[in-house]
Amino acid sequence: MKIGVVGTGTMGKLHLEAWSKMKTVKIGGIAGRNHRVVEQLSETYKTNGYTDYEGLLKSDVDVIDICLPTYLHSEFIRKAAKSGKHIICEKPLALDGKECKELYDVCKTYNVQLLVGHTLRFYPEYQHAREQVKNGAIGNPGVVRLSRGGPYPKGRDAWYMDEAKSGGVLLDLGIHDFDWLRWTFGEVERVMAIQMKRESEDGTPIEHAFVTLRMQSGTIAHLELSWAKKAFESSFEITGDKGMLTYNNLDSNPIKLSLSEDHNQNSFGVAVPESIGKRSPLQQQLQHFRECLISGEKTIISDEDVIKAVEVARAAIESARIGQPVSLLSKKEVV
Repeated sequence: MKIGVVGTGTMGKLHLEAWSKMKTVKIGGIAGRNHRVVEQLSETYKTNGYTDYEGLLKSDVDVIDICLPTYLHSEFIRKAAKSGKHIICEKPLALDGKECKELYDVCKTYNVQLLVGHTLRFYPEYQHAREQVKNGAIGNPGVVRLSRGGPYPKGRDAWYMDEAKSGGVLLDLGIHDFDWLRWTFGEVERVMAIQMKRESEDGTPIEHAFVTLRMQSGTIAHLELSWAKKAFESSFEITGDKGMLTYNNLDSNPIKLSLSEDHNQNSFGVAVPESIGKRSPLQQQLQHFRECLISGEKTIISDEDVIKAVEVARAAIESARIGQPVSLLSKKEVV
């Protein structure tokens, strides 16, 4: 199977590294707008480099892996689908649920598969916690507390700062936990959120949000999202009437060096979690998609999952805007 990767930023490089570790996969091409970076990466991975997307689409790759800013996903997915290429796309798929549905419809029209990178489903800690919840290990879940954060991400043209392009911290970062919460506890009934934005003393933007979700099952989830941390952090605490499940990613990497005058600490594009497993969650996700393409089986992440996770994020954005809870139930469901 030949893969073509589009995007040479943080996620594009991570995807290339993950694909390169799979013996059954060949990287058939890399596309990006920076000629120097494309040339460097194509040399590293012994493949063809393209500064025009159409050139990659005309090649013999089977799958297009899109690692671009969210606002560009639609254009690149539509072109890939029309070229008959199967597609992997970084999360979130689009900026609203309507656009997500349209993209799935396009892929169905051209009979190509689309997988969206909700990588949290492949993290062993989150997989295990879900299994324990489903198996009744903690009884009836009552309250869930989650947190996820890192430094403010740096993207070309500062696109993360434009919510019309990124969706901000609630969509771009929160989508991970919104998807996992639905996957684990069922449908979301109501969302309440508050969001804060400002600049730090050195001028670096800061964004922080708190979200409360009421699930139809009665479970209450509290989520803290932050683009104000020095390094990536994530945790959860799941309480039921028979016990509790807890996790903090810092416990997996207990030794940490932090220098007070580290001038390069914010030089990366996007902060990503570390993994100590033999195969990273990203590699497992990509391998899962490859196996589904070969077997014809459906992926673990359905179109409904992707659409509803984005709808939860949009509800949180609206709630933060109006200062009121937002219901995700239709009038028929409320009655």
